[in-house]
Amino acid sequence: MQQPVTGKFGRLEKDLFEMSMESAHSLVKKYGDTIDLVMFANAFGGEYSGETGLNNRISSALFDDPVPSIRIENTSSSGATAIHVARSLVDSGSAHSILIIGSEKMTSVNTRKSSAIIASLLDPLERSAGLTLPSLAGFLANMYMRKYGASRESIAQVSVKNHRNAIHNENAHHMKSVSLSNVLASKTIASPLRLFEFCPISDGSVSLLISGDEDAASMSGKGIRIAGSAMSSGLTQISMREDILRLEVIERSSSAAMEQAGIAPKDIDFAELHDMASILEIVEAEAIGLFPRGSAWKEVLDGSMDPDGIMPVNVSGGLLARGHPIAATGLAQAHEAYVQLTGSAGPRQLKDPHYGLSVNMAGFGNSATCIAYEAN
Repeated sequence: MQQPVTGKFGRLEKDLFEMSMESAHSLVKKYGDTIDLVMFANAFGGEYSGETGLNNRISSALFDDPVPSIRIENTSSSGATAIHVARSLVDSGSAHSILIIGSEKMTSVNTRKSSAIIASLLDPLERSAGLTLPSLAGFLANMYMRKYGASRESIAQVSVKNHRNAIHNENAHHMKSVSLSNVLASKTIASPLRLFEFCPISDGSVSLLISGDEDAASMSGKGIRIAGSAMSSGLTQISMREDILRLEVIERSSSAAMEQAGIAPKDIDFAELHDMASILEIVEAEAIGLFPRGSAWKEVLDGSMDPDGIMPVNVSGGLLARGHPIAATGLAQAHEAYVQLTGSAGPRQLKDPHYGLSVNMAGFGNSATCIAYEAN
């Protein structure tokens, strides 16, 4: 994987096309002659921007000669899904070098409309009963605290940590720290979770290049290796799941990705997890096996997931503070893996990492894509 390019996340003036062109331009300028496929990861372009088929418009604008393009859509896991599919195509020999552009323009509508668009990924019957992604996160937090005796402060501390991490990420939506009292005093969204425990509505775009080992060796610049990638899908109907506290799609996808890479949880030096809500970082860390089930809340309080802890999680600021432009998120996680493993993360650089892991989840455990990264 060659150097990803990301712009600032947040409320941006540029439209979906302009953001996508901007993030892809430098990669095309440098590697354009080698690219034989463009993948455009985008979840809700039609709903937010009223435009579909944007992959063809982008491809034709970026290249003088025609380069085929496709759109990848897997709701909030669109970005990592595109990486997984691109890796499979390159490994099979069907393509040599694939440009992936992950973009979302979400601030073009008001918050109520945006919430309705995102809720469309839930099961229709459950949606009609009033379920939303925030309400599901609230249920999860209550169940987790009840089962494992977790303190309310431990879950809120995830937001404190990730906002603190984002101060050192110049592309983050929120580059401002929040205190524990700030988090707990913010507006209740889905009890017990508060406003600062949910990701903001963000615009953003990230582009990267996936190439085979032989092609990557001939390219200038640093690269990292995708050592493993796997997808898993689960029941869309949350009410039909045996245990909502078990995110089985993450258990399966992370296990398969680590098996491909020949590593175990103890070998991972850092993880970028899908913290759409604060409680999800805790439950996902346990699903991967980074910590025993029911214990991650204590590890948050002890600082184990801090950048200088035994298992740094969401050093980029995560979705909570970096932002969550839906289809760009999986690529933003890959960007963080790249800068960490090439020693180019600046003030948030970890000490000598060799393996990183990312989890990009669709919906509320409807699907998940896990990617293991290795330094060259």
